[in-house]
Amino acid sequence: MSKPPDPADQEDDAPIVPVRFTDDAMIDDEAAAARAKKFRRAGIVAVAAVVFIVALSVVFVLPRYVAPTTHQATAPAPESSDAATEATPAPSPALEPEVATALRRENQAQLETLLELAERLKQRNVDVWASEEFEAAAEHMDEGEQAYREQRYDDAGEAYNVALSAMQDLEARTPEVVAAAIEEGFLHIESRDSGAAEKSFRFALAIEPENERAQLGLARASTLDQVLALVNEAAGYEDLGDTDEALKRYGEALALDGDAPGASSAVARITQQKLDTLFSRAMSDGLAAYAEQENSRAKTAFERALKLRPGAREAVEALAQVENRILADRISAHLRKAAASERGEKWATAATEYRRAAKLDAELDGATASAAHADKRAKLDNQIESILAKPGRLNDDRVAASAEAVLKRARSQGNAGPRLSSQISRLDQTIRQARTPIAVNLVSDNLTEVTLYKVGALGRFEQRAVSILPGRYVVVGKRDGFRDVRVEFDVSATNPDAMITVRCEQKLAFGS
Repeated sequence: MSKPPDPADQEDDAPIVPVRFTDDAMIDDEAAAARAKKFRRAGIVAVAAVVFIVALSVVFVLPRYVAPTTHQATAPAPESSDAATEATPAPSPALEPEVATALRRENQAQLETLLELAERLKQRNVDVWASEEFEAAAEHMDEGEQAYREQRYDDAGEAYNVALSAMQDLEARTPEVVAAAIEEGFLHIESRDSGAAEKSFRFALAIEPENERAQLGLARASTLDQVLALVNEAAGYEDLGDTDEALKRYGEALALDGDAPGASSAVARITQQKLDTLFSRAMSDGLAAYAEQENSRAKTAFERALKLRPGAREAVEALAQVENRILADRISAHLRKAAASERGEKWATAATEYRRAAKLDAELDGATASAAHADKRAKLDNQIESILAKPGRLNDDRVAASAEAVLKRARSQGNAGPRLSSQISRLDQTIRQARTPIAVNLVSDNLTEVTLYKVGALGRFEQRAVSILPGRYVVVGKRDGFRDVRVEFDVSATNPDAMITVRCEQKLAFGS
């Protein structure tokens, strides 16, 4: 960008349009000129600093990211001095002070925007990827400055607008240029060219240093050679059949680059191969155990196979078969225990085993009915044993009648086993004995009033024989002036003709 001529350097005979300015306007003019001059100097320094990079970019990089620009043909220089005179812009006609001030301030605002936009583009290294378009825009800005110093504010505004439009186009193209460089970098990674990939990502970061995808791509490109070496080594181990070592190398590659080329798919493939091998081994173990009637071991093996390959049809069917056999064996075990308990007339145990079998298979034929029958026999067994345990209660008519009913029901059972036959015999004998009166001799002093509970008052006597049913009895003696006597005794067939003495012999001491 060429330095615009200073007004002081113009020839004395240059046409100048007289315009009146206020003091503030003069200050604004000086500030704008200073900023423009600063920008031009900064541009010269920046261009000199990056001239080598620009040269390389123009030759190697720029053709890939920047569309060719169509330039209008430069008009040939006029051949006569008259033509040159016609090309020199004429100063604007005299303007009203208010109009001139408004146009001048509009030019200043345009220049301010241009300077800010140019600074942003320089921060994005525009000289590397669009130096020609940027220089062309800068030349239009120079034209605007020249027109501004010559007080041709309309021409200055037009030149500034052209420069502004060009720089805005460059800024709008920045994301596209960055994206293209990044995509090319990842393509180089896929083609395993680390140098080209790193160059593309650095180009993108030179334009947009905070771009995360470019940073990621550069990180991947920097480790690509190491990653590829690990992947190749892993593939060699895989070819040799050493899958454990291959997985280790692939894992190291993925630790460096989560998207290491070919590593993830290789890990998935090897892992699946291992799972398939373990699945086949588990199925073989299960089938062998099933054939040997080792149901628990077979079930464990088939369950392991399903964990390795969830939903595998062959494993599901094999597990169902072994579980059905395990269930059938459990039912059979309960039924065998129930039958053995029946034969031993252990009816409560038989009923429990029948119910356990029915719980495992609700449609099991006869199990529920057998449990109900066993419950009834268990109840009868308990009733008989209860009567035999307390035969003395049979002297009560109601208890005796109930015992007779139990005996009748016991005799009605078909196929009575040894236990029930013995119970029937003992119960019959116990009832008969309990209902056969036994003679008991009571001895008194003919002075004591004797009462035998369950029988009644016997009065006074010296000796009296009473026939009563076996059981426990209480006899009470009373006499005026003497302490009452109470005697409890048992009557049984094993103790016939018992002698019971009832006398009131302890005299009461009145008043003491």
